[in-house]
Order: sequence, then structure tokens, then C-alpha cells
Amino acid sequence: MEFELRGNEAIGVYPVTGSGLDVAALSSSPAVAKARSLATETLAFPLAILLLIASIMPAVNSLARGGQSLSLLGLGPVVTELSQEAKAEREMAESRTRDFDEREAQLQKVIASTGPGTQIGWFGSGGSAGAALKELQDERAKAAASQSTHAGSFLLSFMWLVYLVPLLALALIGLSWTARPLRAASLAAGISGVIAFCLLWNLTSLATIGDAMSMLTLGFGAWIILLTGLALVLSAAGKIRNPLAAASR
Repeated sequence: MEFELRGNEAIGVYPVTGSGLDVAALSSSPAVAKARSLATETLAFPLAILLLIASIMPAVNSLARGGQSLSLLGLGPVVTELSQEAKAEREMAESRTRDFDEREAQLQKVIASTGPGTQIGWFGSGGSAGAALKELQDERAKAAASQSTHAGSFLLSFMWLVYLVPLLALALIGLSWTARPLRAASLAAGISGVIAFCLLWNLTSLATIGDAMSMLTLGFGAWIILLTGLALVLSAAGKIRNPLAAASR
């Protein structure tokens, strides 16, 4: 901006036009007034906004990645790596099961033909067939117990459900804005939030399977998603209401 000297004052050559943002006009605009009304008179609208914001907050914290925090939209690498580790473990378990089956079939054949007291191995060094069968069955039971602790790995294929959280939150915001019925959408968005939290919790528990992605913890975004989801479910059921609605009356 250029100035010229007039006496002891510097006066701008070009006049300043009203190009600034009129905050007063903006705050009194119909859109802002409607948003304020929805935020104070309904519960679904502010909860949907909170659920949408929580979707980009830290959902899990990866200590193995230098304390990096990942939101719902950034879980792809973690899910991919854990899926690969779970697949490798399933293949090892299947191979181990086939080995157990073959060894048990051989022992059962020996027992059926010569009795459980039959000595096996070189010069009977392997003990009796009956004892070997009992040992094999114990080994199989231990392997099955170890495998059952990782039964939640199949839930990794349902991790795409977490993306429903921001989508349903946006849908709920849109329905609120257009004054559509909100009960079904609130219930769907709330349930999706609870399911997303359960999937995130399962993800952190599965992270102990391998070494590369170990030490995953739930982020505060996951807890906000859970609490907001529960609040939406209760709101859809008519159990809770916006406290600001009663105060404004």
C-alpha cells in the first residue's frame, strides 16, 4: 500500500474498501442460525459432528512405529501386516495338523495290529505305541489351545466396517440438516461406532501375535467413538436428550 505525506500524517493513496470478513453478518446468517439451532435442540447433530471428528483422531498408537498414532482412515498398513502374519500362522497350524494326523494314523495302525504295548522306534527307544499316542494327543491339545487364543484373527477381514463410521456420521449430519427422521440413522451410526471400537480392540489384541506390529494401544479417538456411539444408540432409543434443549425452553 502506498502513502503520501500531508502535513504530519501519512495518508493512503488508495482508499481501503470493505473487503474484510463481516463477522457480524456471518454469525447472523441463516446457515449459522440453523446450525446453532440443531446443535442446541437435537442430540443427533452434535453427536454426529463429534463422531466425524473422532474418525480422524488417533484410533490406535503404534509403539513399534515410534509412537505413531493412526486414525480410522490410516489403519491400512497395520491391518495388512497383521493379516499377513495371521495367514502365515494359519498355514503353520494347518501343516502342524496334517503332521499330527499322519503320526496318529501310524500309531493307531500299530496299536490295532500289535496292541498299545508295542515298542516303537529303534530297538524300542520310542517307548510303547500307547504312550506315544497319549503324548501326541497332549501335544495336539496344547497346539489347539495356543491356536484358539488367536481366534479373533478372522475379524481382520471385517475391518472395512470402521469406514462406515465417518460415512454414517456424514449421512446423519445431512439428514439432520434437511429435517429428515433421525432415529434409524442415529441407531446405525451408534452401532457402527460400537462395532468399530470392538474391531479396534481386537486389532490391538492381535498385535501381540507378531513382533513387527507389537505393542498397539487404543488411542483416545477410539474411546470417543465408543462413547459417542453409545450416546447415539441411547438417543435413538429415547433414553437421553440434548440438555441444551431443555435449558433453552
